[in-house]
Amino acid sequence: MGDLYLDDIESKAYSDKAILEDVRALVKAGQREGPLLDYKSDVSHKDNWPATVAAFANTFGGLIVFGVEGKNDQPRRLSGFDPKGVEVKTKLTSMVIDRIQPRPNFSVRVITHDQDPTKEVALLRVAEGQDPPYMHSNQSEHRIYIRVGAQKTEADYLQLSSLLEKRKIAGLPEVTPANDLVRSDSQLHIPRPVGSNQVSPSVFRFILSPRKTGAGLRLNLETERQFRQCIMDVLGTELSDTSVIRSKNATVLSVGAGGYLEQRFGLAVQGGTGFVSFPGITTEQGLFFVPMDFCGFLLDFLSVSSLFYERTIRFFGPCILYFALMIPDGAKLFPGLPTPGARLGGANLFHPPLEAIKSAMVAQFEVAMHPLSSSRLEDYLEAIMIEIARSSGSVLSSEFRSAMQELVDDAVKRSISARTR
Repeated sequence: MGDLYLDDIESKAYSDKAILEDVRALVKAGQREGPLLDYKSDVSHKDNWPATVAAFANTFGGLIVFGVEGKNDQPRRLSGFDPKGVEVKTKLTSMVIDRIQPRPNFSVRVITHDQDPTKEVALLRVAEGQDPPYMHSNQSEHRIYIRVGAQKTEADYLQLSSLLEKRKIAGLPEVTPANDLVRSDSQLHIPRPVGSNQVSPSVFRFILSPRKTGAGLRLNLETERQFRQCIMDVLGTELSDTSVIRSKNATVLSVGAGGYLEQRFGLAVQGGTGFVSFPGITTEQGLFFVPMDFCGFLLDFLSVSSLFYERTIRFFGPCILYFALMIPDGAKLFPGLPTPGARLGGANLFHPPLEAIKSAMVAQFEVAMHPLSSSRLEDYLEAIMIEIARSSGSVLSSEFRSAMQELVDDAVKRSISARTR
């Protein structure tokens, strides 16, 4: 199998047979449309699919599969479509170029259906654009769309401002992770055994770096106090002064009693924020990864960072979110679909259900922290969990979004509450 999102879909090394198998795997898994995926039954312009291309280019990029029948946002069958004597690749390419300005980076692959040679299947993959906003034009209508969940939506004022800011800084040197939070002396790590000076090789870590180079800060007692207050306001917990660990260019605040749920938040002079925690529960049967807790920690981290950037730095631009999951020996997953009241599940968030996840993965995404809406949080959770699923040879199940909904709603409520304090 290949990777429809990462491999070169125009290369013959990615065979027609392999692509059809990978598309069928999505359909069989019931992989719903989402921030990175859209299905179309044919290549007709009636449903205005070029607008979806523009929305993908303005957001995270994405993949459109033509020739899939479905209901609502869930696929039902890889049926293919009748090309009606038209050279489909030329048609798709021409429509993208004619309708969208500036031209996005995209690739197209058209394949003859293996069960009906009179029909074809097409893939159009769009890269995340570096020159936004990408405008979709249809006769006299000119619109700027973004992707929100499984839908395209017209960008509002703040979203348009974020797209313009992204374009403005596209020519600046690429932002690197907040290095002061990953240095060995930063203390943004988890000790194992608990209470020792040994660093656990098994962790998951998030680091958020503002793309604007001028978003740095003075790392003094007042800044630390404000960062601590943001953590307490979001998490609803008290932090003692003894929980502070300082190095030259970073401050780390410890939350928890040193067990599985121990968390450490970090703050660097470049304005970067960080988070680290142990990646699972250790039992007699080994280490178990708990996706529900992982997602909850990510939501907490994004909520704290968003509040801190708003209150202290007054930064409202785009950031780069770096994610690393390190488990040298891998980790098992508990079976069953989790809920916030039964957090030891997770295997059935994936299709096929996973028994274990791979040992190491790293990814990065551009994120917008303001406003911190439910749809954005859902998209960021899904983007990271897709990476975990792919690396382990699976995809997210159709129940993923509904399983996460209660967590996301709770995070947004707590974020709103924290801003009123």
